[in-house]
Amino acid sequence: MKRNKMFACLAFAGVAVAMTAAVAAEKVIPSQWAAAPVRVDGANQEWQDAAILVDKTSKAEYALRNDDKYLYILFLFKVVKGVPVLSTYEMSGMKVFFSLDAKKHKDVGFHFVKKTVTADELIASLEKAGETLTDEKKAGIRLQKSYMIFEGVPLDAKSPAPVVPAGPADPPTFRDTIKRDLSVIEFRIPLVYLAQAGVVAAPGSPLKLGFEWGGMNAEMRSAYMARMADSGAQAQGQRGGGFETQLSGEADDSAAGGGGGSMGGRPDPRTKKYNFWIDIQLATKGS
Repeated sequence: MKRNKMFACLAFAGVAVAMTAAVAAEKVIPSQWAAAPVRVDGANQEWQDAAILVDKTSKAEYALRNDDKYLYILFLFKVVKGVPVLSTYEMSGMKVFFSLDAKKHKDVGFHFVKKTVTADELIASLEKAGETLTDEKKAGIRLQKSYMIFEGVPLDAKSPAPVVPAGPADPPTFRDTIKRDLSVIEFRIPLVYLAQAGVVAAPGSPLKLGFEWGGMNAEMRSAYMARMADSGAQAQGQRGGGFETQLSGEADDSAAGGGGGSMGGRPDPRTKKYNFWIDIQLATKGS
């Protein structure tokens, strides 16, 4: 009887291990092979047949593709229950973290941001990236006073640009189309930039990715704290409750500006910060 019980326990343990392995395998998201280079233009026409995934917490939709040179990422932001999942992306940009050792490194990756630069700043940036500009081309650039540029800045400023046989690699870049009901963001990251401890990501290899966007910047936080201080002063005069009481969560909503929102005492839900991590398997040609 004891022997039968022992066999039963071993069999159950074997099933449990198999189930655990199956669950772990299901968590790895396969990237799709890009038969042709994806045009990164902030539109999603080339993603119509892509496998769209949804992050449960943020409700952001995304898809992944790669070829032997680039990793392409698509993000779709919609409005959920009246609140844009986009959050404050336009002010915060998006951070994309990566790891080749399956750990969550938040200091390895890129900060994708938009910024306005002058014509001379653009010229300097292009030349620093290795592009040769003729005087005629520089004069053409200077016909416009400012430009909007889309940058993928390494989170570690000391990270050198990768060296490849054909010369400098294209830097990470992105484009977006921001609308209230549907916003589209496309990223392109050269695989040669996805390197860690001498290992470079390649088709067929595993990769951990993290994404972070939204939240309040310093200016928004200062404005929020000022509203909280003002609400606290009013509440102190009315009920004897101070600013510290509201920060501890002991005051009721009326002391924090009633319904909250951009003019209330509570943080605007549109300023929420989002982040999540996924494990992916880079596709190989023909997969």
